[in-house]
Amino acid sequence: MTTHFGFTREWSAIPERSLVFFKRKKRARILTFALLSCLVVLFFYFCGSGFIHIPFLDVLKIMFKQTNENQLWHDVVFNIRLPRILGSMMIGGILAGCGILFQAILLNPLASPYTLGISSGAAFGGSLALYLGFQNPVFSAFLWSIVSLMVVILLGGPHKILHPTRLILSGVIVSSIFSAGVSFLKYLFNEEVSSILFWLMGSLVGVTWKDIILLTPFSVVLFVMFSFISDALNILCLGDDQALQLGLNTFLMRVFTLIISSLAIAAAVSVGGVIGFVGLIVPHLFRILISPDHRLLLPISIIGGALLLLLADNIVRAFLQLEIPVGVITTLLGGPFFCFLLIKSEGKKHQ
Repeated sequence: MTTHFGFTREWSAIPERSLVFFKRKKRARILTFALLSCLVVLFFYFCGSGFIHIPFLDVLKIMFKQTNENQLWHDVVFNIRLPRILGSMMIGGILAGCGILFQAILLNPLASPYTLGISSGAAFGGSLALYLGFQNPVFSAFLWSIVSLMVVILLGGPHKILHPTRLILSGVIVSSIFSAGVSFLKYLFNEEVSSILFWLMGSLVGVTWKDIILLTPFSVVLFVMFSFISDALNILCLGDDQALQLGLNTFLMRVFTLIISSLAIAAAVSVGGVIGFVGLIVPHLFRILISPDHRLLLPISIIGGALLLLLADNIVRAFLQLEIPVGVITTLLGGPFFCFLLIKSEGKKHQ
């Protein structure tokens, strides 16, 4: 099988109604059902787990009957745990889905939602808002994420040509500039630097219903978009020359995908901070388990991303009653995972 920047073209050799495709589709459906089942069970379980333990049946009563028999339990579930759990699921799905999009449009299997400097722009905006005395950095983080995206597009798309390599280089430049800005703000904070470090490491502790309202429209638009562009992403992974021959406008495709996915990433980062590796771990894992075909890969990766971040954010809180930044946990998971992939790929080369 031929490849392009690490992407297999195996999918293009499989007819729509071939036995291989249907076997993979059946496997994807089984895995999707299993992941959804785990997601639902853990959703209710984590609503009752933590420093204040609420029995599973009482969680169900509170969720569906909204009973006020125990006002403390009701407030804990609806005002503290439920927004945080929903936020982790939304952000995990956004990061995983956008990870696939960035890998496809940049033709780079190591691309992630943070490749183009979106997270660095959000980190700078959030840090600047905190330095200026604003209690909620969400709007500023979102605004500076959009600024970073516009700069990357301007640098990476002269004469209506968005070349993947130029986009990546532009993202590295923009990310370095904003990272320097964050470092400067840390210096200005002096002893109060801890107030921004927890957010920069990725944290969902303070997620509220206002944050869920911010995330919801971006999540809906992004997830609906996935159902329409799967085939186009498959074509784009063949390379620009073949994509153009097949009638795909690669420039408009990249611009449209960049804008929609970057807006969703900006919302996710502005709410949860910088949470790395989710957009890398999940696409790679399911590309190995299921298929590189985006028709199967996109939906299952969204569910997998939601499940991964739900576990990463809540498992330590639920069992150890500790608040560890979720970005630290995802990085601890992602580092060994990519070491394993690197060793595995090198082993295949020498066979």
